[in-house]
Amino acid sequence: MNTLPSVQKLTQAANGNIQAFQSFADIVLNAAERLVALNIEAARTLCGTATANAAPLTASNDMRDQIAARMGTQGKMFEQAAEYFRSFNELCAKTQSEVAELNTQRLNEVSESVHELLDSVAKAGPSGATDIVAAMKKAMSNASATYENMIKTTRDVTESNLAAASNALQPMVTATTKQARKVA
Repeated sequence: MNTLPSVQKLTQAANGNIQAFQSFADIVLNAAERLVALNIEAARTLCGTATANAAPLTASNDMRDQIAARMGTQGKMFEQAAEYFRSFNELCAKTQSEVAELNTQRLNEVSESVHELLDSVAKAGPSGATDIVAAMKKAMSNASATYENMIKTTRDVTESNLAAASNALQPMVTATTKQARKVA
C-alpha cells in the first residue's frame, strides 16, 4: 500500500517544521539575551560616568579646568553612545543574517521536497506532464534565486546603514573632543 511513505513524509515535514521553529526561537532568544546584556552594560557605564562627574562647579580660579573636564566627559559619553549604537547595529545585522540563513536553509529543504514530488508526478503522470514539471521546476529555481538575491541586497543595505550611522556619530565625537581640548 502507498500510504506508509506518505505518512512518513508528512511526519518528516512536521518534524522539520518543529526543528525550524526551535532554531528560530533559539536565534531570537539569543539575540534578546545579547541585547539585554548590551543594555545593562550601557546603563552601568552611563551611571559610572555620570556619578564620576557629578560634582558641582565651584567658584574658583580653576573654572576652565572644571568646564574642560565636563566637556571631556561629554566627549566620552558621545563615544560610549557611538559604541552602543555600533554594537546594537551589529547585533541586529547578525540576528538578521542568522534568520535569513535559517530561512534559506528551510526554503532549500522545501524546494527539494517539492522537486521530489514533481519527479514522482512526472513518472506517474500522463505523457505531457514532464513539460509541466520542467516548467514548474524552472519557476521554483527562479523564485529561489530571487529570494537569495533579496537576502543579499537586504544584508548589503543593512551593512551600509550600519556604516552610515557609525560615520554620522563620529564627527560629533571628534568635535566635542576638540572643543574640550580648546577649553583646557
